[in-house]
Amino acid sequence: MAKFEVDPLFQVLREPELPEAKALHAYWQSLRTGDELPTRSSIKLDEVAKLGCADRIFIMDPLPNGDWQYRLLGSEIVRYFGRDVTGVPFRRHMRADEAEEAIKISNQVAESRTPIFLKVRFASGDHIGIVETMSLPILARDQNRVWLFGGSFFTPDH
Repeated sequence: MAKFEVDPLFQVLREPELPEAKALHAYWQSLRTGDELPTRSSIKLDEVAKLGCADRIFIMDPLPNGDWQYRLLGSEIVRYFGRDVTGVPFRRHMRADEAEEAIKISNQVAESRTPIFLKVRFASGDHIGIVETMSLPILARDQNRVWLFGGSFFTPDH
């Protein structure tokens, strides 16, 4: 039996814990103007690269059928997933229960326009460990719809 099945973990954090996660959150906050959300066009990959976490970021957008998809997915996330799932609806690349939970959380962040910070145990291919992840609301290029920007920071489970 996999450790994931024996020792599940799903924890909502008050704020990011890992240094890279803290840096990414601070970057998102620096893009805000008052209570206004940052826009997709305000996120600059070269600035994220300076934080040392460009390979662990993502941007997600909602689909008309109620699902979500990754619009941009960092190479380290792709490595842990074992494949590039950019443009693939959650319900097509995740287990049904995982997809529904991810959709629920994504909708919550988009509707409330409030970030969420999570720590979860993951198991994917040969990778078992803890991931600290965050979803930060941003405005789409149309300045109307809410997309999600964030990062996933993997640590091996020893």
